[in-house]
Amino acid sequence: MPRLLSALFAVLVAVASPAATPSLDAAALRTALDAAVVGARDQGYSGTLLVAQNGKTLYQAFVGKADRERGVDVAADTRFGLASTGKLFTTVSVLQLVEADKLDLDATVGRYLPDWPQADVRDKVTLRHLLTHASGLGSYFNAPGYRDKRAQLLSVADHLPLFANEAPAFAPGSGFAYSNSGFMLLGRIVEVVSGEDYYDYVAKHVFAPAGMRDTGYYGRDGKADKVAVGYLAPTGSETNDGWREWRGGPAGGGWSTPADLLRFHDALMRGKLIGEAARARWLTPLATPGEGGLRGSGLGALVLAAGDDVVYGHPGGSPGTASEFWASRDSGLVVVLMSNMAPAGRGDTPPLAMTVARQVFDAVVAAGGPRFGPPPRKRP
Repeated sequence: MPRLLSALFAVLVAVASPAATPSLDAAALRTALDAAVVGARDQGYSGTLLVAQNGKTLYQAFVGKADRERGVDVAADTRFGLASTGKLFTTVSVLQLVEADKLDLDATVGRYLPDWPQADVRDKVTLRHLLTHASGLGSYFNAPGYRDKRAQLLSVADHLPLFANEAPAFAPGSGFAYSNSGFMLLGRIVEVVSGEDYYDYVAKHVFAPAGMRDTGYYGRDGKADKVAVGYLAPTGSETNDGWREWRGGPAGGGWSTPADLLRFHDALMRGKLIGEAARARWLTPLATPGEGGLRGSGLGALVLAAGDDVVYGHPGGSPGTASEFWASRDSGLVVVLMSNMAPAGRGDTPPLAMTVARQVFDAVVAAGGPRFGPPPRKRP
């Protein structure tokens, strides 16, 4: 798991409890974060940071260039890649359909996709397994020929042949393996039971009710306005153009802004996306089977107890993209970091972004928030 994830858990848990929040020194927080932003800028970092509580912005910063070649600064309306943070939208979609009695989390894939070719996935993997990364499936990113086909993957159905014959690596429910293929499969199930294209469903049932006007996916032409160009290093001009060919979908991708992710949290808490019972089910920390799981895993998100409160969210990382969204259920605190700078390779957060997150954590501590205990375990 990226160390930035650990740092942001620490930030949120530090101020999540009702006892800690009133003692937070807002002026000290701003001063410390200003210093962190200056340091990040001096090191070539580019991105944005938002800290808010109960819908009110406590701190926001814009650092570096959204497009170095054209000299475009990062601004409030700059859209950043989401990577796996976008899995949250698939989770909400599934929970909406559970509320509508169209899906059952404990039903197998075969109930909704009876023709799925791999028998163990069809007959033994449940929707709950898919949401909790306990299915035994891996990532279609690793399928032979994926990179060559990426620009032609324009629908959820286009992705399915990449892993349709993949067998679970372990008995479903007995272990943990982070699974992009599992979330793509969930997206297909959303399409089948709703009768809507995944992209249309999410736009209509998640983005619209939340008022998320700056969140979406690349069009079939691979273009979108105001999206930051992704870079693979703090200096230099190597971009993530190859990854921009990928449209994004149920497993992540697409783009958003910190303000829109704040709207997402607000809509979730106000019952605009799912009801109270579904929200309570979602924001419940779960035990994770196996040795490789993430402490705090939940249904389609990472969920961590913080005293009487709960912290939830999801990291995202891909070449040229680093995204972190974390929020507390009761205190209303939201922290969002988004960057257009990340190295190629694994989807872990780059060292500079980790440094920025640690400085955010230190700023909260300096403002009166207590430190939190040991970090979650790393993703295997």
